[in-house]
Amino acid sequence: MVMSYQNPHAPITPMDEDVAQNEDIENENRRKMAAMITSLDYGVGRITSALEKTHQLNNTIIIFLSDNGGHLMMPSGESLGSSNLPFRGAKCTLYEGGVRTPAFIKIPHLITPGQVNSSVKYDGLFHISDWFPTIVSLAQLDPRLLKKELQFQDDKKPYLDGIDHSETFKQLLDETQKAEAPRDHVVLDIDPVFNQAAIIKGKYKLIVGKAAFMDFDQVYPLIDDNSIQNEDIVVNASYYKISPNISQQMRAYAETQTKYAADPLKCLNLDCMTKDKLLFDLSWDVTESNDLSWRFSAETDELYETLRTYSNRNHKPVEPKFFEDQNEEAKKDDVWTPWLLNSTEV
Repeated sequence: MVMSYQNPHAPITPMDEDVAQNEDIENENRRKMAAMITSLDYGVGRITSALEKTHQLNNTIIIFLSDNGGHLMMPSGESLGSSNLPFRGAKCTLYEGGVRTPAFIKIPHLITPGQVNSSVKYDGLFHISDWFPTIVSLAQLDPRLLKKELQFQDDKKPYLDGIDHSETFKQLLDETQKAEAPRDHVVLDIDPVFNQAAIIKGKYKLIVGKAAFMDFDQVYPLIDDNSIQNEDIVVNASYYKISPNISQQMRAYAETQTKYAADPLKCLNLDCMTKDKLLFDLSWDVTESNDLSWRFSAETDELYETLRTYSNRNHKPVEPKFFEDQNEEAKKDDVWTPWLLNSTEV
């Protein structure tokens, strides 16, 4: 079963009873955001309670994840009360605040009664496409699901880009084994439409194109681990600054969508993008405050060439299409979206 909650998401319109449960939060926007998450918690609780009452909880793998980091502000300038501390950036950016999200997986059949080490942290790279092969393995489904191939032009390409992490999870829970992460790099984006691309490989992260200089981000000052635990900082999300150009950047982002729908780009690969680059060492600079591209040019070039390899694959990327609900072409092709790109009404 897949349960995709709308919360938390704009418009921030929580129920009064959920707001009351978060009255200790002084910042109004932050309090409303927390109330939206309270509602989400309640919904998830109903599911786990139902599983427990029907004696299925200990035979159910539960995965909880998010699609992106917190969104800071609407194009109108309205603050949404989000915080991605201590990471820079937010939804719609390729900084860690936009692409690194919390997740957990509960795997009852890997836990033995009385096991001390039943909750562990996984620091390996994990991409959304990795869930399918990992689930197939953990749920002991037919492995032939992972061996299909698709025909792209004249060459056969692997059906899956995802990597199975199930053995790593087992190793993490077994104190006698050393856990080895199977993924050594992840491509975050190659998007000529929005002129941005990024990749993480090992400890380095490369950002290319508009994303390498855009103001649409959220920057935290350098703070130590003790400061991150400070309740006032976390609860009120007051320890950051937002670029004064963020509203303008948000409007430009939305305009790019509508302009592309009217006049699609002919070139959809990395070579069509601007060559601005940023290189960060995430092993010590999780706030992405120190560009190292000028100092480590070889590493920068290596990551760029890896991006180019992906960009130049034989099968072209699917061109994004943006439809209004009332668009007759969208209805004819059975393509629907809940978003009205040119409307402020929800």
